[in-house]
Amino acid sequence: MAHARRGWLVTALVAALLAVAVEASAQGLTGLRRVSLAVDLQHPIDTLSVEDLLARLEEGVRQAEPAMSAHESATDRLRLTVSVRPESATTLRGYWLPFSGTYGIGPVTLEVERRVTLPGAAPPFPAIVWQAERIAAGPWRTTPAEVMRLLDELIAQWQGARRQAR
Repeated sequence: MAHARRGWLVTALVAALLAVAVEASAQGLTGLRRVSLAVDLQHPIDTLSVEDLLARLEEGVRQAEPAMSAHESATDRLRLTVSVRPESATTLRGYWLPFSGTYGIGPVTLEVERRVTLPGAAPPFPAIVWQAERIAAGPWRTTPAEVMRLLDELIAQWQGARRQAR
């Protein structure tokens, strides 16, 4: 009985912390009107360039509600990190795979970095105020399309969080 009660208490505590984290991340987006854009493509992906990813991010910023703009000198930053890399079916042995070949596996992360000031801290410093991540996993030949699809999902999630922060 005590074990079940403890499990319920842990579940309730985790749910409360998640609710606070969601509210805090939405508050971190309040007043966000201008951002600089950064893309980190950690492993080369055929037919997908940093410029392609920057163009998609910029399009997402232009379509954001409330309106905002991308500008190189903005101190707030929207950063995309793509860390999808090729893995051979041999490396992934032990998992059911529909064919032997190469797979693209790894995270696609979108985050907002803003300058924040804490009581007692003299200069403002950069901090991540919002972050979301998706995992790409599929045949390597489909990796460019998968990364763009995941980026679109992340942009939509970010735009939703901004609307919530209003």
